[in-house]
Amino acid sequence: MIKEKYTNRVKEISVNIVQTDIDSVRKKDILKTGLRVYDKGYIGVAGAMGKADEEDLERRAIDNLSLKIPYPCEPSENLKMHLDYREDIFSDEEFVREADEVLKVLRDEFSDFTFSNKMYLFEMETGLTNDLGLDLLHRDRLLTVEFVIKEKASANVFDAFAIYATRQYNREELLNIIREELTAYRNPVKLPEEGKLPVVFMDFDMVPVSKLIDELNGYKLGTGASLFKDFIGEKKFNENFTFYQSAEKEDLRFIEFFDAEGVVNEGFKYALIENGRIMSPYTDKKTAHKFNLPLTGSAVGEYDKVPSLSPRYFKVKSSDKTLKELLNGKMAVAVVIASGGDFTAEGVFGTPVQLAFLTDGERLIGRLPELKLSGELYSMFGEDFIGKSKDKAFLGQQALALYLNVNYL
Repeated sequence: MIKEKYTNRVKEISVNIVQTDIDSVRKKDILKTGLRVYDKGYIGVAGAMGKADEEDLERRAIDNLSLKIPYPCEPSENLKMHLDYREDIFSDEEFVREADEVLKVLRDEFSDFTFSNKMYLFEMETGLTNDLGLDLLHRDRLLTVEFVIKEKASANVFDAFAIYATRQYNREELLNIIREELTAYRNPVKLPEEGKLPVVFMDFDMVPVSKLIDELNGYKLGTGASLFKDFIGEKKFNENFTFYQSAEKEDLRFIEFFDAEGVVNEGFKYALIENGRIMSPYTDKKTAHKFNLPLTGSAVGEYDKVPSLSPRYFKVKSSDKTLKELLNGKMAVAVVIASGGDFTAEGVFGTPVQLAFLTDGERLIGRLPELKLSGELYSMFGEDFIGKSKDKAFLGQQALALYLNVNYL
């Protein structure tokens, strides 16, 4: 029998913001401990919140072997890796004072808008160890801003938002992101024309790649339900398009460099589509074993649950060009809020866009009316794929650029 211990501690202070004022401050310090036992092809799991009695956890996990939950895979072994990405940002008290200072600036500069939602200071420590020499530890600290923005004269529930996440906080960087967005918001403009136009999405926006994530699910591909079931190894997309699972430092936001089964990919990434060629779906150990697929380290599991297959973080590989260079003199539609759209089963894409701006690749020029976008999966990342910017030209983020059909609603 093999024993494996999972620990996760999260310390968080959150500032709740209402009408551009601090409404409340909350602190959390949550410790979770999970114990897994592996024996004769089965797994037993038990978990506890707070300070755990490990003898009790082990006893309960062993008892849960009687549930006969199959786990026909070997636990990870012989790997020690401790990574600490924490950097000094603020003490809790300094963080609350900083939030207040930011809000004072916003009240002064943008009196025609209100800001709500939260600012967080988040710290986590996650460990995974077992009897086979596995010893993984991830520490991180992030400051995150998630502002919901409403124009006072508007009848909408909200009109814009701003997201900022960093290990190295810079007030002016945060404020300049908001200034750029709301200055452009105040300047209504029209499309240069309707039809097929360059469209850019922020790096964190999973809307344009959501179908790829769905169809690259290892279980879906293994059972023959994926659009890509017959295309492994085939080139179906643009030569310059590479799509990969990433646990690189710059991409880690509230997740660890290892997955729930202790898998660490070489270079902290795994290419699913490389230079247009479909290489592999994403898998956990059970899915890789069942369907004879490569293991990509895509297991997710709560402290008291059996690890299972789930998307982690995916990204498009950056080009060696800035957004301005990628657009090559063309104006583009910069999408900020696109809610209510989807792909069909065949891969046809459509979405309304509630907030978009006209951009030249260096700045947001003005706010566009509500739009609708459409395209098709193989074209979007094939002949219509423009690239991923190397710079953070779109509200502090890298941008994904591709041609889509753009029309007014």
